[in-house]
Amino acid sequence: MYELKIEVAKVLGECSADPPMTPGQYFTVSNGDIRIPRGSYICAWALHSLFPVITPKEREILESKEDDWMWRVHHAQCPDPDGRVIFNIQQMDAAVRETHSPAEIAAPDQLDSKEDGYWTLKVVVHEVGGTCTSGMKPGDFFILRSGRLYIPADRHFCLYALQATFPFLAAKQRHLEDGDWLKRANWIMCPDPAGNVIMKVDRLGTDPGPT
Repeated sequence: MYELKIEVAKVLGECSADPPMTPGQYFTVSNGDIRIPRGSYICAWALHSLFPVITPKEREILESKEDDWMWRVHHAQCPDPDGRVIFNIQQMDAAVRETHSPAEIAAPDQLDSKEDGYWTLKVVVHEVGGTCTSGMKPGDFFILRSGRLYIPADRHFCLYALQATFPFLAAKQRHLEDGDWLKRANWIMCPDPAGNVIMKVDRLGTDPGPT
């Protein structure tokens, strides 16, 4: 399998992330684990658009170029038509894989204020009931602040466990009315039945209230 370096190649519009993503920002994926360099982040909604191509691009294509189109996929863009952030997907061999610096991410208590009327979310591995093939352990986490996703640089997060949380995150950042089932849905399980990794979604700060 290849390690992938996924880098912002160009921004053709105005990225709505705050601060905006800029050319040169990147993250890596290795064996299904996502890592973000020290002090950086990835727009969560851009990452969501990249999910479908990450898994096949990690692997060597054995079919001929006439039978499989994935060999020529080297770019993908975010879903925002006003931003048009273009990512370059590079397959790296072991000789050029980068080392990962120690974590430099604000502590959770520094990320707990509301921003733009949204909760900051901390998604933490609460329990591993089986054998996690990614090696995740209780206490591993990522932070979602507005649309910016942070992972401590000395840790990783399983791409597939992360993907399982995405249908809930945008709503969990917002004020939910009493009676909404999502208000009490704070536990999410990864899709691997051998791992049985259970994640907890914590809202940091106070209710931003209805918008």
